[in-house]
Amino acid sequence: MRSSLIFFEYLNDDDIAWVCQVSRKLSIARAQVVMASGQPNQAIYILLEGKCRVETAQGRQLDVLSSGDIIGEVSFVDRRKTTAQVTADTPVVLAQLGEDVLGNKLAGDPQFAARFYRGVASVLAFRLRRNMQTAISKDSDVLSSAYEFVGEIDTVDLDTTAKAGARLSYLLSRLL
Repeated sequence: MRSSLIFFEYLNDDDIAWVCQVSRKLSIARAQVVMASGQPNQAIYILLEGKCRVETAQGRQLDVLSSGDIIGEVSFVDRRKTTAQVTADTPVVLAQLGEDVLGNKLAGDPQFAARFYRGVASVLAFRLRRNMQTAISKDSDVLSSAYEFVGEIDTVDLDTTAKAGARLSYLLSRLL
């Protein structure tokens, strides 16, 4: 959930209203593949409800996603085939932002594009730091210049986190 709060921190209320208006709501059964590895990606998904597992093509678990998390942002941004498989661990509900709708918005609204890509970049930076933390040592402090526990929210970020949480709550209330 922390990654979703990072992403929604950068979007404004009008952006969230637009996402609610144009997204397509999908229900996916438990154990169904949401996004297969090695495939072109045509959308970005916001996980509204349930949990998904992210695995390598070889089946190694990379992450567990929960409500508010973003799916498909890496391959959407770099236009390459997906490198991981995302599978529903529970029944899930997704908001789908198709490539055509999102692409048109990004091309036609530079301010939205800046906020959107800043949010995606911040999520990817968070994941990279978390993965470095895991790879280097459980005791290392690569997540911040001051010691920070994995998953802990810095007190400086509380205000923006509260706003991001309110935006996520609004999105969930509108789409569920």
